[in-house]
Amino acid sequence: MHNYVLLIFAICLANVYSFAPTRRHGPTSTNTATATAYEGRLTSKIFSEPNNRRDFVSKSFIAGLVSQILVGDSQNAIAADDLTSQMFNEDGSLKEGVMTDNVAKEKSVAVSFPSSSDSESALVSIDGNGIGSESQGVGITASYSIPEKWTAAPDYLDTTMSVRGKTCERAVVYQVPGTFNDLSTLEKASTIGVAKALGFNTVEKGTFPKLLPTADIVNGRKVIKAASTKDGEEEKRKYYEFDLAVAPDTCGASADNLGMGFCPYDTVVILSATIIDGKMMVCGVTSTKDEWKRANADLKRLRNSFFVEPSSV
Repeated sequence: MHNYVLLIFAICLANVYSFAPTRRHGPTSTNTATATAYEGRLTSKIFSEPNNRRDFVSKSFIAGLVSQILVGDSQNAIAADDLTSQMFNEDGSLKEGVMTDNVAKEKSVAVSFPSSSDSESALVSIDGNGIGSESQGVGITASYSIPEKWTAAPDYLDTTMSVRGKTCERAVVYQVPGTFNDLSTLEKASTIGVAKALGFNTVEKGTFPKLLPTADIVNGRKVIKAASTKDGEEEKRKYYEFDLAVAPDTCGASADNLGMGFCPYDTVVILSATIIDGKMMVCGVTSTKDEWKRANADLKRLRNSFFVEPSSV
């Protein structure tokens, strides 16, 4: 009984730290701006709004458990951030004397989207595949980078491991139907819900986990990047990032069953969304619990590398 009480205390304590602001994990070639804390931390919303699957106590337990993996191994995260500060300046440029060979090599994936569309469903690209709507014209280029050490989609195997392990289920980029004249929808995501703000219901079923709309929001932040890759670009664009943890409705005979009517998450989806030319563009990276444990740093870099710009640039 004494050990059980200590376990509860440890999990709750982990829960407190799980919502601490995340630190930057280093820039990509297109992300040279610094990240700022997401206005209006999501924690109060997570615990104040009702959830049809868990009550407050269960949320405390699940969030504590999620934090052990979703926020990442603390020692590895600290080491990664220390390395980042040693290699990069505040603006994301390499410090003098740092060899570029030390930077993880990446390969870019780019997909073209129209700047206008009458479709009532989201235009979706899975793992870099085209959206099949060339007739609508091209106006927006959306891109992200994956580690060069990964094999091609959809396998995404880490070739540096003695036993090649899968690192990711899929990387999705989609354009939400409708016109967005400002960032108000994304600014209110913690109030109206990430699922509604990012238009999950417009994405074809099966693209994301079925229970993603009811997932726990573990973290959210706002990132500022350049508006394009054009030399001397001074205009900035805001991106809104969210970390979601998905747990099954029932655990069944799973070893993860905590005996409290719920079980720990089994899937992680990390997202980035922004507005360009009146269109909302979203990148979502899905991984299983084991894949997240194996490659969470690379997965975050993939999500953070999401970048959109006018195709004419």
